[in-house]
Amino acid sequence: MFSRLYARTVFWPTLTWNFLLARVLRRRQWWNRIDDHVIVGAYPFSRDVASLRGEGVRAVVNTCEEYQGPQREYDQHGIEQLHIPTTDFTHPQLADVEAAVEFVEKYSLQNDTVYIHCKAGRARSATVALCWLIKYRDMTAKQAQQHLLAARPHINPHLTTRPVVQQFIAALKTAEAESGYFPAIEEPLGVGIPPEA
Repeated sequence: MFSRLYARTVFWPTLTWNFLLARVLRRRQWWNRIDDHVIVGAYPFSRDVASLRGEGVRAVVNTCEEYQGPQREYDQHGIEQLHIPTTDFTHPQLADVEAAVEFVEKYSLQNDTVYIHCKAGRARSATVALCWLIKYRDMTAKQAQQHLLAARPHINPHLTTRPVVQQFIAALKTAEAESGYFPAIEEPLGVGIPPEA
C-alpha cells in the first residue's frame, strides 16, 4: 500500500523530470531499440503514437499501473496493447512477465516491432525486455543486462537481482528440465560407475 501511495505522490514530478532530461535537455532518449523487434522506452504520449508506428511498432506492452496508454491513438494506428499494471518502483508479477514475454515473441515472429514501456523506460519495462532476451535470444541474465545497458544506458543496472527475474529464470530451468532438453542429473557424474580394469 505504501509503495502505491508513494508512486502516486511522485508521479508528476518524476514524469516531468524524465520529460526534461529526454525532450528538453536531450540527455537521454525517450526510447531505444534493443533488438530489431523490440524498443524499450518511456511513457508514450498521444503525439508519440504516429512516430512509434513509423518505427514499425504494431504492439505495446504497457507496464504502468498509473497510465492506461493512448488507446484511441493505438486503435487508429492498428497497434495492440497488452497492459500489465504494475505500481511504479516495484517489479511486475511473474505471470505478467511471462504473458508479456510471449506477447513480445508473438509479434517478433511476425517480423513486427513491440514497444515496451513504463514511465521512464528504466525498470518495469526493462524487466520484461530482460526476460524476453533471456528466453528468446538465449542470453544469460548478465548478458541481457549488459545488452540493455549498451542500448539504453540509463536503465536500472541491477535488474538481474529483482526477485521476479530470479523467479523467471527458475521457471525456465524447471520447464527445460521437465521437457527433457536438459535432464536433471540426480547424482554426481562418475558415482556408481565401476572403475575400468
